[in-house]
Amino acid sequence: MEQKKGTVNGKIIAAAVCLAAAAAALFLVWRFLTPQGEAGAKTVVVEVVHKDGSARKFSLNTDADSLGKALVEGGVVVDNQDTYGLYILTADGETADESKQEWWQITKNGVSLTTSADSTPIADGEHYELTLTVGWS
Repeated sequence: MEQKKGTVNGKIIAAAVCLAAAAAALFLVWRFLTPQGEAGAKTVVVEVVHKDGSARKFSLNTDADSLGKALVEGGVVVDNQDTYGLYILTADGETADESKQEWWQITKNGVSLTTSADSTPIADGEHYELTLTVGWS
């Protein structure tokens, strides 16, 4: 019975070590494959498209490595941090009304992003849009 208990404990320890190694490997893959922002001074253009269809372009000169930082530094959006980072509620003075399912959609050259503003790396010469959108779907 004692020998069986030792074998089970050994298997549990081996499984835990393997799980920890796999988690570490996945973290390293994520860390090195995640796109990084361009270092140094850069200029990005952000176009804010309001609910009424009017638009305003902002040319942001920044050292920021992410879109979120550049938007806040440039005064395009109000710095509204939540648990997950920057939550864009107000852009160019217009506040989305969440009770009407309004939100600011981020696109790059007209293509929807799958990253948040804080996790979107930026490089010199890029063009982004913030569009006040209605409806969650």
